Amino acid sequence: MNATINKQLPFVKGFILTVSFSFILVLIRVIKTESILFIFLIWNLFLACIPYAVTLLLSLKKVNHFIFWMCFGIWLAFLPNSPYILTDLQHIRTSTLSSVWFDVLLILSFAINGLVIGFASLSMMQELLRERFSKTITDLMIHLILILCGFGIYLGRVLRWNSWDIIQDPMGIISDIAKRIIFPTQYVNTWAFTLGFGIFLIITYRTMQSYHRKKE
Repeated sequence: MNATINKQLPFVKGFILTVSFSFILVLIRVIKTESILFIFLIWNLFLACIPYAVTLLLSLKKVNHFIFWMCFGIWLAFLPNSPYILTDLQHIRTSTLSSVWFDVLLILSFAINGLVIGFASLSMMQELLRERFSKTITDLMIHLILILCGFGIYLGRVLRWNSWDIIQDPMGIISDIAKRIIFPTQYVNTWAFTLGFGIFLIITYRTMQSYHRKKE
């Protein structure tokens, strides 16, 4: 337990620092414009942190297979919230500031924080999966998870589903997913969006992993 905490502590400290910077930017904007237009970014970043909290808890304490896979399901349901913030860049077009660069910096700071905390969680989950599967199978699972993240971003951004809708309206989500699987040619945009974001996430994650290994 102590080893895990010591390993994660430098990251947590750095993350708190970058998140504080993002919060300061939001506060400045609220004071300057007297508008809470981008306050939703705080909520989106909170959702992005949930997968990290799940993997941290799993890393701190050994659990049985049932608990692990139940937590894995929760983790997977919330993981797309981490890269999802990247798509909040579309809100730049609603900016009312004469200096649009400030809103670009504001949204990018939250988006990068979301991506970083998501990848940190994914890296921890990769280690947990390696305890149960071979390296090859684990790598394939990680790639599949990132493709699923692309699909999850689509469900959230385009179809406007939320992670908790899995409990509130499971049949609605299942229906939307089933239609796109059964009739893939009718939903080309869905799969283009999914693969586009999924491949981007795979490339970015693998690049960061390669850099981390070189430092070690």
